[in-house]
Amino acid sequence: MSLPDIQFTPEGVILPTEEDILNGLFDIFDTAFSSKLNRNLETPQGQLITSLTAIIADKNNQIAWLANNLDPTFSDGRMQDAIGNIYFLSRKGQINSTVVCEFTGMAGTVIPKGFELVDNNGNSWFLNKEISILSSGTVTGELTAAGVYSAEKNTITTIKSAIVGLDRVTNQEAAIIGIEKENRADFGTRIKNSVAKNSQGMLGSIYSNVSDLTGVLDCYVVDNVKDTPITVGVTNYTLTPHSVYVAVVGGDEAEIAKNIWIYTGNGCDYNGNTTVNVTDDNYQTPKPTYEVKFMRPNPTPIYFRVKVRQGAQLNYESAVKEAIINAFSRETLNKIGSQLYAMTYASDIITALSGSKLLDIDVSLSRDNYADYVELGIDQYPIVSSDSIEVILV
Repeated sequence: MSLPDIQFTPEGVILPTEEDILNGLFDIFDTAFSSKLNRNLETPQGQLITSLTAIIADKNNQIAWLANNLDPTFSDGRMQDAIGNIYFLSRKGQINSTVVCEFTGMAGTVIPKGFELVDNNGNSWFLNKEISILSSGTVTGELTAAGVYSAEKNTITTIKSAIVGLDRVTNQEAAIIGIEKENRADFGTRIKNSVAKNSQGMLGSIYSNVSDLTGVLDCYVVDNVKDTPITVGVTNYTLTPHSVYVAVVGGDEAEIAKNIWIYTGNGCDYNGNTTVNVTDDNYQTPKPTYEVKFMRPNPTPIYFRVKVRQGAQLNYESAVKEAIINAFSRETLNKIGSQLYAMTYASDIITALSGSKLLDIDVSLSRDNYADYVELGIDQYPIVSSDSIEVILV
């Protein structure tokens, strides 16, 4: 008698049960000692065979794990990295948080790239590019943090070094929290959506290459093949005729624009609120220059209303808020133009409350008309902060 084997079938890996392994080991011991051993598990031989059964079953589980990790759907860790390498993709490392701030002061005042602001927690934020205050007396600029941390709205207000003509600054919305390292779900999604990375002229070509850029948290690509304008999404964003629309969160503007230009078909128009001039380096001076547009989606607060049963722990409010923010920040891809369901966060809230104290959870885009889900436009990227989460004790 031998031990039952692992079966590799067209349907997948089938492992022998621990009971079959146990009986197989007893049969082997019976043969080895030429006697019918007492199979009581409390006997010395029973204890020994039970331990061997657990060891063999554990090794079988590891083999099954390895076999399953060859499937991109289930792969994780180093095995997922290896599958990504097939498509010339690498897991992204740290992406720092970003925020949009409004600068107020005298028209024409220049604020240099790298200008430093400090939030209420003492964290630093640096301006991504040089900006000038407009005739209205204000201008907005995007800043990147020195790490991965959050900032509630109206908390980035301290100017590190004064500039003549700059009166005040603040962030009217919460920051977009970065990531320490691209997680399994996001990397798996990017692999799935990036099979067209080495192609050109398709939407998948643009998405694959832009989303692979350093610092990019999310990307959305759609086009208008008609010779008339069309509207897309719940915000009815207008796409010009024969154009491509690319929305990007994070990343360097010059790199984004260049990749859009390279992988978009010839003669295609662009849409968006950000314009970058891209130079064709295949020519000698004077080199052709193209005006490329793409969208920096508007940070859009998602409001949560959570009802909790009486008898919840003392710190129930902070526990619920922390659970939602952590769950929301866990995945960054595919949030532009998406539907966000309230029940997605239920399990995290229940875990945080250490019991079945959650009664209801709803979401909204405006603190009104709470519902089971919200849908964002293709020009919106969702953000969540503790200020946008209401916890009600019922």
